Amino acid sequence: MKKILLSLLSVFFFTTFFAQVPSNITVYDCGGHSENIYNTLGTGKSVIVLSKGVDCSICRNSAPGWQTWAAANTNNVAVWGAITYLYNPAAFPPASMCILTDTWEVTYGWANIFTFPDSNRLWFQASTPKYYVYSAIDSSIAYQGTSSTLARNAAIAQSIVGLNKNILLDAQVFNYSGLVTLKDLPRSIHALKIYSAKGQLVFQKNLSQSNEKIDVSHFDKSIYILQFSSPKGLKSKKLVF
Repeated sequence: MKKILLSLLSVFFFTTFFAQVPSNITVYDCGGHSENIYNTLGTGKSVIVLSKGVDCSICRNSAPGWQTWAAANTNNVAVWGAITYLYNPAAFPPASMCILTDTWEVTYGWANIFTFPDSNRLWFQASTPKYYVYSAIDSSIAYQGTSSTLARNAAIAQSIVGLNKNILLDAQVFNYSGLVTLKDLPRSIHALKIYSAKGQLVFQKNLSQSNEKIDVSHFDKSIYILQFSSPKGLKSKKLVF
């Protein structure tokens, strides 16, 4: 009997705290409006889902800052608010989640954040707040974690709004033995930023030549995102160092 109880507890713990977050889904706010992850990514915008608990003080304190950031980046990033609960699910039955969600939206002025009740706790992972960034480059989940800074950086790096697809048409970008070679870059490209897979900015440089070599031998072996800037827009490219 004891073993059965332990097994049940293990299953409960796993499904509660390590459930798979959706890779694609349509969500509905309390007014019946809907948004779909893949459809939004198709516009070139990356998506950040903010998992916020109505009974989480950290979530409440950071809420106004998210509205400010969302308003400043609305052309490049879609910010969604998945409103749930943290400590006591019994205190927040599904019937009351829309009331709580609407109250949250009004209280913190979330005019630029698509806010919906996450009644089934699809994005809940052990605690709140949590952040999930969906990439417009390849539709993957580029970041999931507790750092708002990393989530914001990842979202900016993974957005391809305004991208001129020919910006790197004739350029060669490759890594060999810890040396990234940039060859035949268009003269319009004036800057490079390199982000880790988690969205952390690890390198940046102004570019003035069409050929550059960058030493990345000291970087951890992983996938990195190279973001090139030009007056025509941004171009992101994934590369393994």
